[in-house]
Amino acid sequence: MKLRKRSLHFVLTLVIASLTLYSCKDFNDVTFESNSGDADFSTVAAVGNSLVAGTQSNALFETAQRYSFPSLVAGQMESVQNFEQPLISNPGIGGRLGLSDDLSGPTQTDEQGQPINAELDRPYNNLGIPGAILADFLGQDLPNAPYSARQQNNPFFDIVLRDLGNTQAEQLAALQPSFVMFWLGNNDILGYVTSGGTQPYVPPSDFQGLYQASMQSLAQTEADVVLYNIPNVTTIPYVFFLREQLLQQEVITYDEPTQSYRLITPQGNLPIYIETANGTRIMSENDFLLLPASDYFAGIQSGNTPPPVTPDNPVPNNLVLDGPITSPPTGQSELAQATSVVQEYNSIITSAASNHNYALVDIHTAFQQILSEGGREINGDMMRPVPGELFSFDGVHPSNHGHGIVANLTIETINNTYNANLQSIDLSTIPRGLPINN
Repeated sequence: MKLRKRSLHFVLTLVIASLTLYSCKDFNDVTFESNSGDADFSTVAAVGNSLVAGTQSNALFETAQRYSFPSLVAGQMESVQNFEQPLISNPGIGGRLGLSDDLSGPTQTDEQGQPINAELDRPYNNLGIPGAILADFLGQDLPNAPYSARQQNNPFFDIVLRDLGNTQAEQLAALQPSFVMFWLGNNDILGYVTSGGTQPYVPPSDFQGLYQASMQSLAQTEADVVLYNIPNVTTIPYVFFLREQLLQQEVITYDEPTQSYRLITPQGNLPIYIETANGTRIMSENDFLLLPASDYFAGIQSGNTPPPVTPDNPVPNNLVLDGPITSPPTGQSELAQATSVVQEYNSIITSAASNHNYALVDIHTAFQQILSEGGREINGDMMRPVPGELFSFDGVHPSNHGHGIVANLTIETINNTYNANLQSIDLSTIPRGLPINN
């Protein structure tokens, strides 16, 4: 999903000196002998959205695409020689967030890259389209959102599909794949989450029909398939990061007796009011300030934005994912709704994997575990699940190392399901890859 422009100066403080510890190479040249076991790796393809495409820091660009998890996985398959992706020259397309020459930032660049290998005379192996939803795989219309309109409003459809087929499914079939990595469904709920509940999601009943149709299409290829489920919305930095940063910076504080958050001001700690679909109320322990609210709080600090300490000036609804409050009980909330939808989506995906004997990568559990453990140790450092470390600056998409983790989860699942012997990736060989905007 394409994120709106924003500056993250207020919340992102990075230890830039550590960058010198990482290699600047763009490729992992280490190769391993591998065994495909019961799987067939002769023609490998990937289908999905920006997570599959390799989007990082709000843009699709070559030096990040090289480390997309499908590319990393394909690199461990000895029979794969040409895993083609729709490469975009730096700084990419989308408005990349990156560090400035003096290593401050991140800031957003207005410069745009261009397709590098658009003349490829066959479909790309990586058919990930940033912004794609599940219905886009087969080109299915949704109420008030026909497929043709979704294509016209998203330039990545032309970049990835070109004129070699109208849908991802058509181009996948043309590739005659023997092995497919399929990860769609995230964006069907992500728009609801990142908009603070102001944009609709795809109802689980519709999602089920779309997923079943997608699986029938995959089955016709007779390929071996790996599916991926959907992470808990509170495990992505776009949702959890800002609140924790503001607490650490002592901009806000949590008041235990009232179980509410307060803004620290010269006049004292004042209650923070938020706008929700059910009305304005005080921010409680289960409410999350979304990453774009960083500009809002920067405005408060500079005096340009009225502080949200009265019901007349609440934090806008689109900047908050409100959660349930325990006293008094209020029933539904945006967080509860999103969590329920993800659970239903994942139940559908799990059933599909079982019914078709496909492998399933449990991203939901893995991301939750990484968050609870505080990250992963790489090169002797604990890399946290935050922007600039395991996630890129946009707070949604994994960084190079994040993609390496997803790649290793995929390899582990392939080995367990298909009796293969793919070697896992040494994450220390992957550069950190923080982008620089000149």
